[in-house]
Amino acid sequence: MSHGSLPGNPPKDLDDQLLENLGVKRELRREFTSWSTVSFALSILGCVATIASTFNTPILYGGPATAVWSWFLGGWGCFAIAISVAELMSAYPSSGGAYAATGYIFGPKYRNGISFVSGWITIVGQLATAASGNFAASQMIYAAVTIGTNGAFVATRSQVFALYCGLNVVMGAYNILPTRVLDRFAAVWMWVNLATSLAVIIAIPAAASHHGTLAPSGFVWSQVTDGTGWNNKPFAFLLGILSVQWVMTDYDGVGHLAEEVKNAAVVVPTAIVIAVLSTGFIGFWINVALCYGIRDLSALPGPTELVFAQILWDNLGKNGGLALWSFVILIQMFTGVAVQLACIRSVYAVSRDGAFPDRKILSKVWPVTKTPMNAAVFTVIVECLFGLLCLGSYVAVNAVFSITAVALDVSYMIPSAGKLYLYFYPSPEVAFHPGPFFLGKWGYWINIYAIAWTLFETGILIMPQVRPITSNTMNYAGPIMGAVILMSGIWYQLYAKHSYQPSSALAGKVHTAQHSNSASSAQREDESTDEKGKVWS
Repeated sequence: MSHGSLPGNPPKDLDDQLLENLGVKRELRREFTSWSTVSFALSILGCVATIASTFNTPILYGGPATAVWSWFLGGWGCFAIAISVAELMSAYPSSGGAYAATGYIFGPKYRNGISFVSGWITIVGQLATAASGNFAASQMIYAAVTIGTNGAFVATRSQVFALYCGLNVVMGAYNILPTRVLDRFAAVWMWVNLATSLAVIIAIPAAASHHGTLAPSGFVWSQVTDGTGWNNKPFAFLLGILSVQWVMTDYDGVGHLAEEVKNAAVVVPTAIVIAVLSTGFIGFWINVALCYGIRDLSALPGPTELVFAQILWDNLGKNGGLALWSFVILIQMFTGVAVQLACIRSVYAVSRDGAFPDRKILSKVWPVTKTPMNAAVFTVIVECLFGLLCLGSYVAVNAVFSITAVALDVSYMIPSAGKLYLYFYPSPEVAFHPGPFFLGKWGYWINIYAIAWTLFETGILIMPQVRPITSNTMNYAGPIMGAVILMSGIWYQLYAKHSYQPSSALAGKVHTAQHSNSASSAQREDESTDEKGKVWS
Protein backbone atom coordinates (compact mmCIF):
# COMPACT_ATOMS: atom_id res chain seq x y z
CA MET A 1 0.00 0.00 0.00
CA SER A 2 1.39 3.46 -0.85
CA HIS A 3 1.83 6.04 1.88
CA GLY A 4 -0.39 8.44 -0.02
CA SER A 5 -3.38 6.12 -0.32
CA LEU A 6 -5.09 4.72 2.77
CA PRO A 7 -8.18 2.46 2.79
CA GLY A 8 -11.29 4.37 1.77
CA ASN A 9 -9.35 7.34 0.29
CA PRO A 10 -8.73 8.02 -3.41
CA PRO A 11 -5.09 7.74 -4.53
CA LYS A 12 -3.13 11.00 -4.32
CA ASP A 13 -1.25 12.72 -7.09
CA LEU A 14 2.44 11.70 -6.94
CA ASP A 15 3.51 15.31 -6.33
CA ASP A 16 1.05 15.65 -3.47
CA GLN A 17 2.09 12.29 -2.08
CA LEU A 18 5.70 13.46 -1.98
CA LEU A 19 4.61 16.67 -0.25
CA GLU A 20 2.68 14.67 2.32
CA ASN A 21 5.76 12.56 2.98
CA LEU A 22 7.59 15.85 3.61
CA GLY A 23 4.96 16.87 6.15
CA VAL A 24 3.31 19.46 3.89
CA LYS A 25 -0.36 19.76 2.90
CA ARG A 26 -0.70 21.58 -0.42
CA GLU A 27 -3.08 24.55 -0.51
CA LEU A 28 -1.92 26.25 -3.71
CA ARG A 29 -2.99 25.21 -7.19
CA ARG A 30 -0.51 23.16 -9.20
CA GLU A 31 -0.91 24.98 -12.53
CA PHE A 32 2.61 25.99 -13.61
CA THR A 33 3.80 24.01 -16.63
CA SER A 34 7.36 22.92 -17.39
CA TRP A 35 7.74 25.70 -19.96
CA SER A 36 6.56 28.52 -17.71
CA THR A 37 8.74 27.18 -14.88
CA VAL A 38 11.87 27.42 -17.04
CA SER A 39 10.74 30.88 -18.15
CA PHE A 40 10.32 31.92 -14.51
CA ALA A 41 13.80 30.64 -13.68
CA LEU A 42 15.31 32.68 -16.52
CA SER A 43 13.28 35.74 -15.51
CA ILE A 44 14.43 35.52 -11.89
CA LEU A 45 18.06 35.73 -13.07
CA GLY A 46 17.16 38.38 -15.64
CA CYS A 47 20.53 38.29 -17.43
CA VAL A 48 20.62 41.37 -19.71
CA ALA A 49 18.46 43.49 -17.39
CA THR A 50 20.15 42.53 -14.14
CA ILE A 51 23.55 43.07 -15.73
CA ALA A 52 22.32 46.55 -16.62
CA SER A 53 21.43 47.08 -12.95
CA THR A 54 24.87 46.17 -11.58
CA PHE A 55 27.29 46.91 -14.43
CA ASN A 56 28.40 50.13 -12.72
CA THR A 57 30.28 48.23 -10.00
CA PRO A 58 32.79 46.23 -12.12
CA ILE A 59 33.32 49.05 -14.63
CA LEU A 60 33.67 52.01 -12.27
CA TYR A 61 35.65 50.15 -9.61
CA GLY A 62 37.78 47.84 -11.75
CA GLY A 63 37.53 48.64 -15.47
CA PRO A 64 36.54 46.54 -18.51
CA ALA A 65 38.73 43.49 -17.84
CA THR A 66 37.22 43.30 -14.37
CA ALA A 67 33.71 43.13 -15.85
CA VAL A 68 34.71 40.34 -18.25
CA TRP A 69 36.90 38.13 -16.09
CA SER A 70 35.10 38.56 -12.76
CA TRP A 71 32.00 37.29 -14.55
CA PHE A 72 33.93 34.29 -15.86
CA LEU A 73 35.41 33.58 -12.42
CA GLY A 74 32.17 34.07 -10.52
CA GLY A 75 30.13 32.13 -13.06
CA TRP A 76 31.77 28.84 -12.07
CA GLY A 77 31.10 29.46 -8.40
CA CYS A 78 27.48 30.35 -9.15
CA PHE A 79 27.07 27.20 -11.21
CA ALA A 80 28.35 25.07 -8.31
CA ILE A 81 25.90 26.72 -5.92
CA ALA A 82 23.05 26.28 -8.41
CA ILE A 83 23.77 22.57 -8.86
CA SER A 84 23.81 22.11 -5.09
CA VAL A 85 20.46 23.89 -4.81
CA ALA A 86 19.00 21.88 -7.71
CA GLU A 87 19.78 18.61 -5.92
CA LEU A 88 18.07 19.87 -2.77
CA MET A 89 15.01 21.09 -4.69
CA SER A 90 14.69 17.71 -6.37
CA ALA A 91 14.79 15.91 -3.04
CA TYR A 92 12.59 18.36 -1.11
CA PRO A 93 10.30 20.27 -3.54
CA SER A 94 8.20 22.62 -1.41
CA SER A 95 7.45 26.35 -1.20
CA GLY A 96 10.10 26.69 1.48
CA GLY A 97 12.87 26.17 -1.09
CA ALA A 98 16.36 25.72 0.34
CA TYR A 99 15.14 26.89 3.75
CA ALA A 100 12.75 23.95 3.96
CA ALA A 101 15.47 21.54 2.80
CA THR A 102 17.57 22.59 5.81
CA GLY A 103 15.12 20.94 8.18
CA TYR A 104 15.42 17.55 6.49
CA ILE A 105 19.23 17.55 6.41
CA PHE A 106 19.92 18.10 10.11
CA GLY A 107 19.07 15.76 12.97
CA PRO A 108 16.30 16.41 15.53
CA LYS A 109 18.69 17.97 18.07
CA TYR A 110 19.71 20.91 15.86
CA ARG A 111 17.05 20.86 13.12
CA ASN A 112 14.61 23.41 14.51
CA GLY A 113 17.17 25.98 15.60
CA ILE A 114 19.20 25.88 12.40
CA SER A 115 16.15 25.95 10.12
CA PHE A 116 14.62 28.83 12.13
CA VAL A 117 17.70 31.00 11.64
CA SER A 118 17.96 29.85 8.03
CA GLY A 119 14.35 30.89 7.48
CA TRP A 120 15.07 34.42 8.62
CA ILE A 121 18.21 34.63 6.48
CA THR A 122 16.09 33.47 3.53
CA ILE A 123 13.37 36.06 4.15
CA VAL A 124 15.88 38.92 4.44
CA GLY A 125 17.59 37.75 1.23
CA GLN A 126 14.31 37.37 -0.67
CA LEU A 127 13.00 40.77 0.45
CA ALA A 128 16.32 42.39 -0.49
CA THR A 129 16.22 40.70 -3.89
CA ALA A 130 12.73 41.96 -4.67
CA ALA A 131 13.52 45.45 -3.34
CA SER A 132 16.81 45.85 -5.20
CA GLY A 133 15.27 44.56 -8.44
CA ASN A 134 12.47 47.10 -8.40
CA PHE A 135 14.81 49.89 -7.31
CA ALA A 136 16.95 49.07 -10.34
CA ALA A 137 13.85 49.13 -12.56
CA SER A 138 12.93 52.63 -11.34
CA GLN A 139 16.45 53.88 -12.07
CA MET A 140 16.32 52.32 -15.52
CA ILE A 141 13.00 53.94 -16.37
CA TYR A 142 14.31 57.37 -15.42
CA ALA A 143 17.50 56.69 -17.40
CA ALA A 144 15.25 56.29 -20.45
CA VAL A 145 13.73 59.71 -19.71
CA THR A 146 17.22 61.17 -19.44
CA ILE A 147 18.16 59.74 -22.84
CA GLY A 148 14.89 60.96 -24.36
CA THR A 149 15.51 64.52 -23.14
CA ASN A 150 19.18 64.49 -24.24
CA GLY A 151 20.30 64.69 -20.62
CA ALA A 152 18.07 67.63 -19.66
CA PHE A 153 16.15 65.61 -17.09
CA VAL A 154 17.85 63.81 -14.19
CA ALA A 155 15.58 62.19 -11.61
CA THR A 156 15.80 63.20 -7.96
CA ARG A 157 15.96 60.63 -5.19
CA SER A 158 12.37 61.34 -4.17
CA GLN A 159 11.20 60.74 -7.74
CA VAL A 160 13.07 57.44 -7.86
CA PHE A 161 11.51 56.45 -4.53
CA ALA A 162 7.97 57.33 -5.66
CA LEU A 163 8.30 55.28 -8.85
CA TYR A 164 9.87 52.43 -6.91
CA CYS A 165 6.89 52.26 -4.52
CA GLY A 166 4.48 52.36 -7.46
CA LEU A 167 6.24 49.44 -9.14
CA ASN A 168 6.07 47.39 -5.94
CA VAL A 169 2.33 47.95 -5.59
CA VAL A 170 1.57 47.14 -9.24
CA MET A 171 3.65 43.95 -9.16
CA GLY A 172 2.10 42.94 -5.85
CA ALA A 173 -1.39 43.30 -7.34
CA TYR A 174 -0.32 41.18 -10.31
CA ASN A 175 1.18 38.46 -8.11
CA ILE A 176 -2.06 37.77 -6.25
CA LEU A 177 -3.75 36.70 -9.49
CA PRO A 178 -4.65 33.01 -9.93
CA THR A 179 -1.77 30.72 -10.80
CA ARG A 180 -3.18 29.87 -14.22
CA VAL A 181 -3.01 33.58 -15.18
CA LEU A 182 0.60 33.86 -14.02
CA ASP A 183 1.43 30.72 -15.99
CA ARG A 184 0.09 32.12 -19.27
CA PHE A 185 2.06 35.36 -19.03
CA ALA A 186 5.25 33.61 -17.93
CA ALA A 187 5.33 31.50 -21.08
CA VAL A 188 6.40 34.45 -23.28
CA TRP A 189 9.04 35.97 -21.00
CA MET A 190 11.81 33.65 -22.07
CA TRP A 191 11.73 34.70 -25.72
CA VAL A 192 11.83 38.42 -24.94
CA ASN A 193 14.76 37.86 -22.60
CA LEU A 194 16.81 35.82 -25.07
CA ALA A 195 16.03 38.06 -28.07
CA THR A 196 17.01 41.23 -26.21
CA SER A 197 20.23 39.64 -24.95
CA LEU A 198 21.18 38.62 -28.49
CA ALA A 199 20.37 42.12 -29.78
CA VAL A 200 22.73 43.71 -27.24
CA ILE A 201 25.54 41.26 -28.03
CA ILE A 202 25.29 42.04 -31.77
CA ALA A 203 24.20 45.68 -31.90
CA ILE A 204 26.78 47.38 -29.67
CA PRO A 205 30.00 46.04 -31.28
CA ALA A 206 28.46 46.42 -34.75
CA ALA A 207 27.50 50.06 -34.12
CA ALA A 208 30.86 50.86 -32.52
CA SER A 209 32.69 49.30 -35.46
CA HIS A 210 30.55 51.28 -37.91
CA HIS A 211 31.37 54.54 -36.15
CA GLY A 212 35.05 53.65 -35.81
CA THR A 213 34.86 53.78 -32.01
CA LEU A 214 35.28 50.07 -31.22
CA ALA A 215 37.37 49.74 -28.08
CA PRO A 216 40.78 48.01 -28.56
CA SER A 217 40.89 44.34 -27.56
CA GLY A 218 43.77 45.02 -25.17
CA PHE A 219 41.55 47.51 -23.35
CA VAL A 220 38.63 45.07 -23.14
CA TRP A 221 40.50 41.96 -22.07
CA SER A 222 43.34 43.30 -19.93
CA GLN A 223 42.57 46.83 -18.66
CA VAL A 224 42.10 46.72 -14.88
CA THR A 225 41.79 50.00 -13.01
CA ASP A 226 41.31 50.93 -9.36
CA GLY A 227 38.40 53.23 -8.74
CA THR A 228 37.93 52.24 -5.10
CA GLY A 229 40.51 54.39 -3.33
CA TRP A 230 42.04 51.29 -1.77
CA ASN A 231 45.01 51.48 -4.16
CA ASN A 232 44.69 47.74 -4.68
CA LYS A 233 43.88 46.45 -8.16
CA PRO A 234 43.32 42.80 -7.13
CA PHE A 235 40.72 43.94 -4.60
CA ALA A 236 39.11 46.23 -7.18
CA PHE A 237 38.96 43.26 -9.54
CA LEU A 238 37.29 41.03 -6.94
CA LEU A 239 34.64 43.68 -6.24
CA GLY A 240 33.48 43.05 -9.81
CA ILE A 241 31.94 39.75 -8.73
CA LEU A 242 29.06 41.74 -7.18
CA SER A 243 27.53 41.89 -10.65
CA VAL A 244 27.63 38.16 -11.39
CA GLN A 245 26.64 37.24 -7.83
CA TRP A 246 23.63 39.57 -7.91
CA VAL A 247 22.58 38.48 -11.39
CA MET A 248 23.07 34.75 -10.79
CA THR A 249 21.46 34.28 -7.40
CA ASP A 250 18.03 33.38 -6.05
CA TYR A 251 18.56 29.93 -7.58
CA ASP A 252 15.81 28.50 -5.42
CA GLY A 253 13.44 31.30 -6.47
CA VAL A 254 11.70 28.92 -8.82
CA GLY A 255 11.93 26.29 -6.09
CA HIS A 256 9.55 28.39 -4.00
CA LEU A 257 6.94 27.67 -6.68
CA ALA A 258 7.39 23.89 -6.30
CA GLU A 259 3.95 23.34 -4.78
CA GLU A 260 2.44 24.92 -7.91
CA VAL A 261 4.56 23.07 -10.50
CA LYS A 262 3.63 19.76 -12.07
CA ASN A 263 6.29 17.05 -11.63
CA ALA A 264 8.23 19.51 -9.46
CA ALA A 265 11.00 17.10 -8.41
CA VAL A 266 12.15 16.95 -12.04
CA VAL A 267 10.99 20.24 -13.56
CA VAL A 268 12.29 22.62 -10.86
CA PRO A 269 15.94 21.40 -10.77
CA THR A 270 15.97 21.19 -14.58
CA ALA A 271 14.76 24.80 -14.80
CA ILE A 272 17.48 25.92 -12.36
CA VAL A 273 20.26 24.27 -14.38
CA ILE A 274 18.97 25.56 -17.74
CA ALA A 275 18.62 29.10 -16.39
CA VAL A 276 22.09 29.23 -14.81
CA LEU A 277 23.90 27.71 -17.79
CA SER A 278 22.12 30.05 -20.21
CA THR A 279 22.67 33.12 -18.06
CA GLY A 280 26.33 32.32 -17.43
CA PHE A 281 27.12 31.87 -21.14
CA ILE A 282 24.99 34.72 -22.52
CA GLY A 283 25.95 37.07 -19.70
CA PHE A 284 29.65 36.66 -20.42
CA TRP A 285 29.19 37.82 -24.02
CA ILE A 286 26.94 40.70 -22.96
CA ASN A 287 29.77 41.93 -20.74
CA VAL A 288 32.23 41.60 -23.61
CA ALA A 289 29.94 43.44 -26.03
CA LEU A 290 29.40 46.31 -23.58
CA CYS A 291 33.13 46.71 -22.97
CA TYR A 292 33.80 46.96 -26.72
CA GLY A 293 31.28 49.81 -26.76
CA ILE A 294 33.09 51.95 -24.15
CA ARG A 295 34.33 55.18 -25.70
CA ASP A 296 35.68 57.07 -22.69
CA LEU A 297 35.96 55.19 -19.41
CA SER A 298 36.50 58.39 -17.44
CA ALA A 299 33.19 59.83 -18.68
CA LEU A 300 31.10 56.99 -17.27
CA PRO A 301 28.46 56.59 -15.90
CA GLY A 302 27.30 59.79 -17.62
CA PRO A 303 24.03 61.66 -17.06
CA THR A 304 21.96 58.45 -17.02
CA GLU A 305 23.98 57.28 -13.97
CA LEU A 306 23.86 53.77 -15.48
CA VAL A 307 26.90 52.64 -17.50
CA PHE A 308 24.87 50.15 -19.54
CA ALA A 309 22.35 52.80 -20.65
CA GLN A 310 25.12 55.28 -21.46
CA ILE A 311 26.92 52.75 -23.67
CA LEU A 312 23.68 52.13 -25.59
CA TRP A 313 23.18 55.87 -26.01
CA ASP A 314 26.77 56.45 -27.14
CA ASN A 315 26.72 53.70 -29.76
CA LEU A 316 23.12 53.47 -30.98
CA GLY A 317 22.13 57.11 -30.65
CA LYS A 318 19.05 58.49 -28.98
CA ASN A 319 16.40 56.54 -30.91
CA GLY A 320 18.28 53.25 -31.24
CA GLY A 321 19.44 53.37 -27.64
CA LEU A 322 15.93 54.07 -26.36
CA ALA A 323 14.43 51.27 -28.45
CA LEU A 324 16.79 48.62 -27.10
CA TRP A 325 16.79 50.08 -23.60
CA SER A 326 12.99 49.83 -23.54
CA PHE A 327 13.22 46.06 -23.93
CA VAL A 328 15.87 45.90 -21.19
CA ILE A 329 13.45 47.75 -18.90
CA LEU A 330 10.65 45.37 -19.87
CA ILE A 331 12.82 42.39 -18.90
CA GLN A 332 13.68 44.05 -15.60
CA MET A 333 9.96 44.37 -14.97
CA PHE A 334 9.56 40.64 -15.67
CA THR A 335 12.39 39.98 -13.26
CA GLY A 336 10.75 42.17 -10.63
CA VAL A 337 7.53 40.20 -10.93
CA ALA A 338 9.33 36.85 -10.74
CA VAL A 339 11.52 37.64 -7.73
CA GLN A 340 8.62 39.24 -5.87
CA LEU A 341 6.54 36.12 -6.50
CA ALA A 342 9.36 33.95 -5.11
CA CYS A 343 9.56 36.27 -2.09
CA ILE A 344 5.81 36.02 -1.47
CA ARG A 345 5.97 32.23 -1.54
CA SER A 346 8.96 32.33 0.85
CA VAL A 347 7.03 34.46 3.32
CA TYR A 348 4.05 32.11 2.97
CA ALA A 349 6.19 29.01 3.69
CA VAL A 350 8.10 30.49 6.65
CA SER A 351 4.87 31.78 8.19
CA ARG A 352 3.25 28.38 7.67
CA ASP A 353 6.01 26.81 9.78
CA GLY A 354 5.45 29.35 12.55
CA ALA A 355 8.78 31.22 12.30
CA PHE A 356 6.99 34.60 12.27
CA PRO A 357 5.21 36.08 15.32
CA ASP A 358 2.11 36.49 13.14
CA ARG A 359 0.03 33.50 14.28
CA LYS A 360 0.46 32.18 10.72
CA ILE A 361 -1.63 35.02 9.29
CA LEU A 362 0.82 35.49 6.41
CA SER A 363 0.30 31.88 5.35
CA LYS A 364 -3.44 32.31 4.81
CA VAL A 365 -4.56 31.57 1.26
CA TRP A 366 -7.16 33.87 -0.29
CA PRO A 367 -10.03 31.57 -1.33
CA VAL A 368 -10.89 33.67 -4.40
CA THR A 369 -7.56 33.19 -6.18
CA LYS A 370 -6.02 30.42 -4.07
CA THR A 371 -2.90 32.57 -3.58
CA PRO A 372 -1.34 33.91 -0.34
CA MET A 373 -2.58 37.52 -0.51
CA ASN A 374 -1.53 38.42 3.05
CA ALA A 375 2.05 37.46 2.24
CA ALA A 376 1.85 39.61 -0.90
CA VAL A 377 0.67 42.68 1.04
CA PHE A 378 3.38 42.18 3.65
CA THR A 379 6.06 41.86 0.95
CA VAL A 380 4.97 45.07 -0.80
CA ILE A 381 4.95 47.07 2.45
CA VAL A 382 8.42 45.92 3.52
CA GLU A 383 9.82 46.54 0.03
CA CYS A 384 8.52 50.12 0.14
CA LEU A 385 10.17 50.63 3.53
CA PHE A 386 13.47 49.37 2.08
CA GLY A 387 13.16 52.08 -0.56
CA LEU A 388 13.47 54.78 2.10
CA LEU A 389 17.19 54.01 2.10
CA CYS A 390 17.58 55.71 -1.29
CA LEU A 391 16.45 59.00 0.25
CA GLY A 392 19.50 58.91 2.49
CA SER A 393 22.29 57.37 0.44
CA TYR A 394 22.76 55.26 -2.66
CA VAL A 395 25.55 53.50 -0.74
CA ALA A 396 22.86 52.20 1.62
CA VAL A 397 20.98 50.96 -1.43
CA ASN A 398 24.13 49.16 -2.59
CA ALA A 399 24.11 47.37 0.77
CA VAL A 400 20.67 46.00 -0.15
CA PHE A 401 22.13 44.77 -3.45
CA SER A 402 25.01 43.15 -1.57
CA ILE A 403 22.82 41.57 1.10
CA THR A 404 20.82 39.90 -1.67
CA ALA A 405 23.72 37.72 -2.78
CA VAL A 406 25.19 37.31 0.70
CA ALA A 407 21.99 36.26 2.47
CA LEU A 408 20.69 33.96 -0.25
CA ASP A 409 24.02 32.25 -0.89
CA VAL A 410 24.53 31.69 2.85
CA SER A 411 21.03 30.21 3.04
CA TYR A 412 22.07 27.76 0.30
CA MET A 413 25.37 26.95 1.98
CA ILE A 414 23.70 25.77 5.21
CA PRO A 415 21.79 22.75 3.79
CA SER A 416 24.65 21.99 1.40
CA ALA A 417 27.03 21.81 4.37
CA GLY A 418 24.55 19.59 6.22
CA LYS A 419 24.27 17.26 3.23
CA LEU A 420 28.07 17.11 3.00
CA TYR A 421 28.38 16.38 6.73
CA LEU A 422 25.97 13.46 6.40
CA TYR A 423 28.07 12.03 3.59
CA PHE A 424 31.26 11.96 5.66
CA TYR A 425 29.58 11.29 9.02
CA PRO A 426 26.43 9.17 8.48
CA SER A 427 23.80 9.41 11.20
CA PRO A 428 21.13 6.87 12.18
CA GLU A 429 18.73 9.75 12.93
CA VAL A 430 18.72 11.43 9.53
CA ALA A 431 19.72 10.70 5.94
CA PHE A 432 19.74 12.53 2.63
CA HIS A 433 17.28 10.88 0.25
CA PRO A 434 18.07 12.23 -3.24
CA GLY A 435 15.40 13.06 -5.77
CA PRO A 436 15.42 12.34 -9.53
CA PHE A 437 18.11 15.02 -10.05
CA PHE A 438 21.19 13.64 -8.31
CA LEU A 439 24.86 13.68 -9.35
CA GLY A 440 26.06 11.00 -6.96
CA LYS A 441 29.56 11.46 -5.54
CA TRP A 442 30.26 14.25 -8.05
CA GLY A 443 27.54 16.23 -6.33
CA TYR A 444 29.44 16.19 -3.04
CA TRP A 445 32.60 17.55 -4.68
CA ILE A 446 30.47 20.28 -6.23
CA ASN A 447 29.03 20.99 -2.76
CA ILE A 448 32.58 21.48 -1.43
CA TYR A 449 33.41 23.98 -4.16
CA ALA A 450 30.08 25.77 -3.69
CA ILE A 451 30.66 26.17 0.06
CA ALA A 452 34.24 27.38 -0.45
CA TRP A 453 33.13 29.88 -3.09
CA THR A 454 30.28 31.15 -0.91
CA LEU A 455 32.65 31.82 1.98
CA PHE A 456 35.08 33.60 -0.37
CA GLU A 457 32.57 35.81 -2.19
CA THR A 458 30.74 36.63 1.05
CA GLY A 459 34.00 37.95 2.47
CA ILE A 460 34.40 40.18 -0.58
CA LEU A 461 30.81 41.42 -0.72
CA ILE A 462 30.69 42.55 2.92
CA MET A 463 33.86 44.65 2.55
CA PRO A 464 33.56 48.44 2.20
CA GLN A 465 33.85 49.13 -1.52
CA VAL A 466 35.52 52.54 -1.43
CA ARG A 467 37.86 54.59 0.71
CA PRO A 468 37.79 56.66 2.81
CA ILE A 469 35.27 54.73 4.91
CA THR A 470 32.56 57.02 6.26
CA SER A 471 28.92 56.61 7.24
CA ASN A 472 28.04 57.24 3.59
CA THR A 473 30.54 54.76 2.14
CA MET A 474 30.29 51.97 4.71
CA ASN A 475 29.06 48.61 3.40
CA TYR A 476 26.31 47.62 5.80
CA ALA A 477 25.72 44.15 4.32
CA GLY A 478 27.95 42.43 6.89
CA PRO A 479 26.44 44.11 9.98
CA ILE A 480 22.92 43.46 8.66
CA MET A 481 23.66 39.77 8.16
CA GLY A 482 25.28 39.49 11.59
CA ALA A 483 22.29 41.19 13.20
CA VAL A 484 19.81 38.88 11.46
CA ILE A 485 21.67 35.74 12.57
CA LEU A 486 22.20 36.99 16.14
CA MET A 487 18.69 38.31 16.70
CA SER A 488 16.91 35.31 15.15
CA GLY A 489 19.10 32.96 17.21
CA ILE A 490 18.30 34.81 20.45
CA TRP A 491 14.61 34.97 19.55
CA TYR A 492 14.55 31.24 18.92
CA GLN A 493 16.17 30.42 22.26
CA LEU A 494 13.95 32.76 24.27
CA TYR A 495 10.60 32.26 22.59
CA ALA A 496 10.25 30.38 19.31
CA LYS A 497 11.98 27.25 20.61
CA HIS A 498 8.72 26.16 22.22
CA SER A 499 6.39 26.95 19.32
CA TYR A 500 8.30 26.70 16.05
CA GLN A 501 7.81 23.44 14.17
CA PRO A 502 9.08 23.17 10.56
CA SER A 503 7.49 20.84 8.04
CA SER A 504 10.47 18.49 8.44
CA ALA A 505 9.46 17.87 12.06
CA LEU A 506 5.92 17.06 10.94
CA ALA A 507 7.28 14.67 8.32
CA GLY A 508 8.45 12.29 11.03
CA LYS A 509 4.98 12.23 12.52
CA VAL A 510 3.45 11.63 9.10
CA HIS A 511 5.77 8.69 8.48
CA THR A 512 5.04 7.28 11.93
CA ALA A 513 1.27 7.59 11.44
CA GLN A 514 1.45 6.09 7.97
CA HIS A 515 3.60 3.22 9.22
CA SER A 516 1.11 2.64 12.04
CA ASN A 517 -1.83 2.68 9.63
CA SER A 518 -0.05 0.32 7.28
CA ALA A 519 0.83 -2.03 10.15
CA SER A 520 -2.73 -1.95 11.48
CA SER A 521 -4.08 -2.67 8.00
CA ALA A 522 -1.66 -5.57 7.60
CA GLN A 523 -2.69 -6.91 11.03
CA ARG A 524 -6.36 -6.72 10.06
CA GLU A 525 -5.62 -8.57 6.82
CA ASP A 526 -3.76 -11.29 8.74
CA GLU A 527 -6.61 -11.63 11.23
CA SER A 528 -9.10 -11.83 8.39
CA THR A 529 -7.02 -14.51 6.75
CA ASP A 530 -6.89 -16.46 10.01
CA GLU A 531 -10.66 -16.23 10.40
CA LYS A 532 -11.14 -17.40 6.82
CA GLY A 533 -8.77 -20.23 7.54
CA LYS A 534 -10.84 -21.27 10.53
CA VAL A 535 -14.03 -21.24 8.46
CA TRP A 536 -12.54 -23.28 5.65
CA SER A 537 -11.07 -25.73 8.06
